[in-house]
Amino acid sequence: MIIILMGVSGCGKTTIGKQLALEQGLPFFDADDFHPKANIEKMKNNLALNDSDRLPWLNTLAEKIHEWENNEGAVLACSALKESYRAILASKQSNILWVFLSGTLELISNRLKKRRNHYMKSALLQSQFDTLEVPNYGLHVNIENSIDDIIKGINSKLKHMNQSVFGVIGLGVMGKSLSLNIAEKGFDISVYNRAEYGEELVVSNFLKDNHAFKNILGFTDLQPFVASLATPRKILIIIKAGKAIDTVIDQLIPFLSKGDIIIDGGNSHYTDTAKRSDYLAGKELYFVGCGISGGEEGARKGPSMMPGGSWESYQSIAPILEAISAKDTTGKPCCTYIGPDGAGHFVKMVHNGIEYAEMQLLAEVYAIMRLSMNNEKIAQILSDWKSTDLSSYLLEITIDILQKKEGNQYVLDSILDTAGNKGTGSWSSKAAFDLGSVNTMMSSAVFARYLSAFKQKRETLSALLKKDKKEIEELNIKALEKAYRFAKIINHHQGFELMRLASKDYKWQLNLSEIARIWTNGCIIRSHFMEESVDTFKSYENYFEDQTIFQSLMSSESSITECISYSLKYRIPIDVFWAAYNYWISITTENLSANLIQAQRDYFGAHTYQRKNDSFLSFYHTNWLEK
Repeated sequence: MIIILMGVSGCGKTTIGKQLALEQGLPFFDADDFHPKANIEKMKNNLALNDSDRLPWLNTLAEKIHEWENNEGAVLACSALKESYRAILASKQSNILWVFLSGTLELISNRLKKRRNHYMKSALLQSQFDTLEVPNYGLHVNIENSIDDIIKGINSKLKHMNQSVFGVIGLGVMGKSLSLNIAEKGFDISVYNRAEYGEELVVSNFLKDNHAFKNILGFTDLQPFVASLATPRKILIIIKAGKAIDTVIDQLIPFLSKGDIIIDGGNSHYTDTAKRSDYLAGKELYFVGCGISGGEEGARKGPSMMPGGSWESYQSIAPILEAISAKDTTGKPCCTYIGPDGAGHFVKMVHNGIEYAEMQLLAEVYAIMRLSMNNEKIAQILSDWKSTDLSSYLLEITIDILQKKEGNQYVLDSILDTAGNKGTGSWSSKAAFDLGSVNTMMSSAVFARYLSAFKQKRETLSALLKKDKKEIEELNIKALEKAYRFAKIINHHQGFELMRLASKDYKWQLNLSEIARIWTNGCIIRSHFMEESVDTFKSYENYFEDQTIFQSLMSSESSITECISYSLKYRIPIDVFWAAYNYWISITTENLSANLIQAQRDYFGAHTYQRKNDSFLSFYHTNWLEK
């Protein structure tokens, strides 16, 4: 450890430094002892040193600091008046704790007058104050207090300042971005990454590439990493979800203490999060499942964050999570307490489900429009939509994608039509099955990606079809715009209904308005509609209760049927639009054909059924084979 006590001459650097070094068990050095003779002579003659005079002195000290750190560390008393001087001192060893000794000109001047045989004359003190650039980091100490009180204060603060307030495990794309975001917000942070084959230089390269940050410590060994953290320890694991999370947790446990907090920032399944929460609670440790949306850019500049766990653990980590998250239009952080155990990861799962459907909707809009338009024309129409209530992040990036060229060719036209997926989209559909909710749009979006993967089969079967050339009718752009708005509403309705039912079944007490609010910035599905949804869920349980939204759906029904008819005529698959339309028709139909389903079930399995106009809702069985 290198501790540098800095400030103008007469502030007590040497006296305090010697005592501090003694108590910390470190050697003490006075920077003045390393001045070239020319500098000392100049100061004895009451001449101020300039930057050229100081440069060789600072370079010598930088070398010494590096040497001391490689041994046992040291306490150094050095004026280090300018930030540029401090940058040179830290050029070879960035892990330095700066202690700024501050006092008034009058106080220090009086002290200098009482000192004998010191080459710094009080007349030169004003020039030092003029040169001084007060650091906005490190430990600031007022020298008006007694030496003993100052030493006690420094030792007390050193005990905590030597430790980081937050730890990150995993320096992948997201881990690096989040770590820099945390450090940039002024938090001392420790980062860890394993040093196995292929990853030996991950930590050292990260520290090297980001050497400007003085508040990041790097580790490749878990025990010193954990030891570097102030208690209660707060450790964010940002690695691939699955068994690797459990492995890291088990590796951490022996080094943790009661009340420490482990945060899983990956896309873990909410049931796994609930199990881990229970497991760690038995060891008197907290576990937080935190959904994080926004990708690499969001992680670096401000993501939307969805932490779930105990309220006590959230209160402990909230200052950091809320500081690094995106901010809504009022300046509030796009981070809020979601609920207990797996609630945070459940909400992130639904976010991803909505995202899948939103992406597929735009892909289907593109599929319809490209039949008769080029990329530029499509981009222009979507740009017009962006200026309306349809504005969204996904719409914006779609416009950018449509216009991107490599030479004279659109990049989009060169991309193979097979969409990847990480499985998180299907989780929402599985959860809907478990909860008896309906999210047909998310499911259709997932299946559309699955279908895209059968490229060779699609090509083979397509070649077997006889393709009649048809004259392309003009597309009704206004109808398509209304159909897109219609489907967008249905998608959000299904997503929020899934969360509402989960909240009821799992007793999570989810605040849907707050969830909508933290999705207004930082995340992938941020949009104008999401901003409006914040107020919607303050007044209503679901979108359909809002008569303005319901009337909008009613008035757009003819538009979506027109678009579906257009797609049928030209064999354009638009599964998600179909899912939106069928859901709307079914949910607004008084008498469905499910009565036949019940009769069939009773026929072959005696499952019974209920009758119309029976206020007691009794169950009946019919002997269907009886003549």
